[in-house]
Amino acid sequence: MREDRLWSLLSTGVAVAAGVTARKCAVKAYERQLGKPPMNPDDPDVKWRDALVWGAATGMLAGVARVVGRRAGQEAVRRARGASRARKVLDKLEP
Repeated sequence: MREDRLWSLLSTGVAVAAGVTARKCAVKAYERQLGKPPMNPDDPDVKWRDALVWGAATGMLAGVARVVGRRAGQEAVRRARGASRARKVLDKLEP
């Protein structure tokens, strides 16, 4: 497997995990503030306001978490590559 593809999978995995974590946090926060979240906004018993607030909140949090996760993954990759490159250069310089 090519190194670029491996790092891309790693950063995508981090982003997915961040999105799942954000959703769980959104459920907890919604429960504390407004009660049980509308897990199915299509349900006719769910008020429009609740469905829209839930959709906006989870969409925003998942999007932000995905961006943060991808950026954190890319930063980790960049640091790992930099460390390995620096190590190779130092190894060449040592007698």
